Amino acid sequence: MATGDRLVAPPLWPLEARLAALLPDLLVFRKPRGSEPELATAQGVLLGVHVTGFTALMDRFSLSCKSEHDMDKLAHIFSYYISDIVEHVLCFGGDILNITGNVLLALWTVEQNQLSDIITLVAKCSLEIQEKFGIYHTREGQDLQLKIGLSAGRISQVIVGDEQRQYLLVIGRDVDGVQLAQRLAQANEIVLSWNCWKLCEQYMFEVEIMREDEAVKLRDMRISDPFDFDEHFDKCLDYLPHYRTSADILRTALELDPDSALEQTLRKHIMKSLLKKIDEGQPMEYISEFRTVTTVLVSLELHKTEWMLHLCHLIQEAALYISTVIEKGGGQLSRIFMFDKVSTKEFDTSALKGCMFLCVFGLPGDKKPDECAHALESSFSIFSFCWENLAETK
Repeated sequence: MATGDRLVAPPLWPLEARLAALLPDLLVFRKPRGSEPELATAQGVLLGVHVTGFTALMDRFSLSCKSEHDMDKLAHIFSYYISDIVEHVLCFGGDILNITGNVLLALWTVEQNQLSDIITLVAKCSLEIQEKFGIYHTREGQDLQLKIGLSAGRISQVIVGDEQRQYLLVIGRDVDGVQLAQRLAQANEIVLSWNCWKLCEQYMFEVEIMREDEAVKLRDMRISDPFDFDEHFDKCLDYLPHYRTSADILRTALELDPDSALEQTLRKHIMKSLLKKIDEGQPMEYISEFRTVTTVLVSLELHKTEWMLHLCHLIQEAALYISTVIEKGGGQLSRIFMFDKVSTKEFDTSALKGCMFLCVFGLPGDKKPDECAHALESSFSIFSFCWENLAETK
């Protein structure tokens, strides 16, 4: 049976383990297929956890903090809170794809005929997360709360980039589904996408229909005799080849043998400012920090009717140009992620989705007095390039 007890890490992991700790198993155990963009499709269950109240907490700190120590305190509050949630997801066999801002996205990759069993597993995980961490009272008087969304089905995994830097994206209708479920959820609620609801063992779930053909709210699970959840949990472990083999460690990825080729592959997916800290042997707890930075958000609107491979090539072309321009200006392309474009018009039926490029100036080692000017110059260059070369996007 899964538990969320905190495990104590050794003083210093081997380099491969320290790199793998920052990346999902999807990348750690993948076999590179050659030139980018890489595209692979699998069945899986997605869990999205959105922490609400964190922006308000940051605002309180920014108004009251008088030293860097106060901001470090905020970093530790959020880091430890998220760490507890991460550990619980890992104990249930989930793979943490990313943590973008205050949103965590996890994936269980399985075969299609195993989806219903895994949905039950992830639903139980979600209920426990809400029970244990759904409300976190801070000394500053600002509560942190959770909104959870679940989705299931076919998921496309895309890797874009070049030999120096690469980025993982997950794309597909069911990725859109988990984002919609998160948006529909209120604080302390769990919402299932409609496809997830269709695929699950419905007799086991107590739900409320929120929107027909869109989402249902999970209220509880009917777990009682003769159903034994521990037995179900053990059954699901057979579907998860990378589940931990020891109670002393959370991920098998942390037990990797030294492998120079794997190390070079993993390094491509980690920002250079983090790599520098890892190479210097800094303890993992000091990698999290809050800094004043300048950000550039590039949002490309893409037509959903485009072929998936063509979309990938558009994102690849944009990523290569954006990363080059941003790095010349002293910044870094931090992350690429997909999102559904939400229309504000009631009868707008346009089939658009978005691809967001998050660029950051002012990270450790890159701080410059004129970073805002560099950000503005880079933005103008990126806008001109996309306007002239990516006709299918806005």
